[in-house]
Amino acid sequence: MLIVVFALDGPGGPVSSTAVANGIAAICLAVRDQFGLVPHVYFDWTEGSPLAHFLRFILWGSGEVAPVTREVLRRAEPDRSRRPHVHVG
Repeated sequence: MLIVVFALDGPGGPVSSTAVANGIAAICLAVRDQFGLVPHVYFDWTEGSPLAHFLRFILWGSGEVAPVTREVLRRAEPDRSRRPHVHVG
Protein backbone atom coordinates (compact mmCIF):
# COMPACT_ATOMS: atom_id res chain seq x y z
CA MET A 1 0.00 0.00 0.00
CA LEU A 2 1.29 3.48 -0.84
CA ILE A 3 0.02 6.59 0.90
CA VAL A 4 0.73 9.93 -0.76
CA VAL A 5 -0.18 13.31 0.71
CA PHE A 6 0.38 16.50 -1.25
CA ALA A 7 0.76 19.84 0.49
CA LEU A 8 -1.78 22.31 -0.86
CA ASP A 9 0.09 25.30 0.48
CA GLY A 10 3.51 25.87 1.96
CA PRO A 11 6.89 24.16 1.85
CA GLY A 12 7.52 20.48 1.39
CA GLY A 13 6.34 17.96 -1.09
CA PRO A 14 4.59 14.65 -1.18
CA VAL A 15 4.76 12.25 1.76
CA SER A 16 5.04 8.63 0.71
CA SER A 17 5.57 5.35 2.48
CA THR A 18 5.48 1.67 1.72
CA ALA A 19 4.34 0.81 5.27
CA VAL A 20 0.96 1.89 6.60
CA ALA A 21 2.26 2.78 10.08
CA ASN A 22 5.07 4.93 8.65
CA GLY A 23 2.64 6.68 6.32
CA ILE A 24 0.21 7.48 9.12
CA ALA A 25 3.06 8.78 11.28
CA ALA A 26 4.36 10.93 8.40
CA ILE A 27 0.90 12.41 7.84
CA CYS A 28 0.53 13.19 11.55
CA LEU A 29 3.92 14.92 11.65
CA ALA A 30 3.16 16.85 8.45
CA VAL A 31 -0.19 18.04 9.87
CA ARG A 32 1.53 19.11 13.07
CA ASP A 33 4.24 21.01 11.20
CA GLN A 34 1.84 22.58 8.70
CA PHE A 35 -0.88 23.72 11.10
CA GLY A 36 0.93 23.94 14.44
CA LEU A 37 -1.53 21.55 16.11
CA VAL A 38 -0.72 18.20 17.71
CA PRO A 39 -2.97 15.69 15.93
CA HIS A 40 -4.72 12.70 17.50
CA VAL A 41 -5.07 9.42 15.58
CA TYR A 42 -7.52 6.69 16.65
CA PHE A 43 -7.26 2.93 16.08
CA ASP A 44 -9.25 -0.20 16.97
CA TRP A 45 -7.61 -3.42 18.08
CA THR A 46 -8.01 -6.33 15.68
CA GLU A 47 -10.32 -9.03 17.02
CA GLY A 48 -9.06 -12.58 17.27
CA SER A 49 -6.52 -14.77 18.95
CA PRO A 50 -3.31 -13.04 20.17
CA LEU A 51 -1.40 -16.21 19.28
CA ALA A 52 -2.71 -16.12 15.71
CA HIS A 53 -1.71 -12.44 15.43
CA PHE A 54 1.75 -13.24 16.77
CA LEU A 55 2.23 -16.07 14.28
CA ARG A 56 0.97 -13.87 11.42
CA PHE A 57 3.54 -11.23 12.40
CA ILE A 58 6.40 -13.77 12.67
CA LEU A 59 5.56 -15.57 9.42
CA TRP A 60 4.38 -12.75 7.14
CA GLY A 61 5.36 -9.51 8.89
CA SER A 62 1.81 -8.21 9.15
CA GLY A 63 0.47 -7.00 12.45
CA GLU A 64 -1.15 -4.24 14.46
CA VAL A 65 -0.68 -0.76 13.00
CA ALA A 66 -1.33 1.20 16.22
CA PRO A 67 1.73 0.17 18.27
CA VAL A 68 4.03 0.46 15.27
CA THR A 69 2.69 3.94 14.46
CA ARG A 70 3.24 5.00 18.07
CA GLU A 71 6.81 3.68 18.04
CA VAL A 72 7.60 5.45 14.76
CA LEU A 73 6.26 8.70 16.23
CA ARG A 74 8.18 8.16 19.49
CA ARG A 75 11.44 7.76 17.60
CA ALA A 76 10.75 10.66 15.24
CA GLU A 77 9.72 13.15 17.95
CA PRO A 78 11.40 12.79 21.36
CA ASP A 79 9.51 15.77 22.83
CA ARG A 80 6.25 14.32 24.24
CA SER A 81 4.49 17.69 24.13
CA ARG A 82 4.99 17.89 20.33
CA ARG A 83 4.40 14.20 19.56
CA PRO A 84 1.07 13.29 17.91
CA HIS A 85 -1.21 11.25 20.19
CA VAL A 86 -2.12 7.65 19.34
CA HIS A 87 -5.36 6.32 20.87
CA VAL A 88 -6.33 2.65 20.76
CA GLY A 89 -9.61 1.21 21.92
